[in-house]
Amino acid sequence: MEKIGWASKIRQSKIWQLYQNDALGAVDEALVEEVGYDLYQRCRSIWLVTRREVECPRCGAVFTLCEPGSWKMLPGEQACPAPGCGWETTAAEWHASWRHRDLLGTAAFQAVETYLNDYPKALTPEARMVCIDQLIHSFHISLRTGKASRSFANNLIEGSHKQVVKFLDGLSEKQEGVDKDRWRAEINAMFRRRRGAE
Repeated sequence: MEKIGWASKIRQSKIWQLYQNDALGAVDEALVEEVGYDLYQRCRSIWLVTRREVECPRCGAVFTLCEPGSWKMLPGEQACPAPGCGWETTAAEWHASWRHRDLLGTAAFQAVETYLNDYPKALTPEARMVCIDQLIHSFHISLRTGKASRSFANNLIEGSHKQVVKFLDGLSEKQEGVDKDRWRAEINAMFRRRRGAE
């Protein structure tokens, strides 16, 4: 039986090389495209999971598993609606396919939506780098406070949350990209909130 598949997190070394090249003024278009595409696929996986959707591994049809509410209440098998496909899954199998993989992006959905919309329209390596930079420096925004609660890059890049934040801090600043001083201030405020100091 075909299993549900999701895009993996991106290796730090790929992003590091991308930013090193950029800092030197050397554009590796193939690497920009590779990282940008990998991030696009990861965002697409996050989009699908967050919207309770799945891509059929047999025919590629995307369908919604359930309406808002508890996915755990779904009865039995959920069949792919594509004519003649016949692939089925259960809510438990769907959940197990993404559990512990950092694919739920409710509080960062705006960043996902923006990247999925803007990246395909970015026609130059420079424009694509700006899209990448903005995405990996975005945050989960608390629905309760409206403030940054976690770096979204942890959903995109391999490593623990702390490792990914440290990694991002070491990347060179991208011209026309994210203001690193402002980003660092937001990171510091986020960590203070997480410790209950704010």
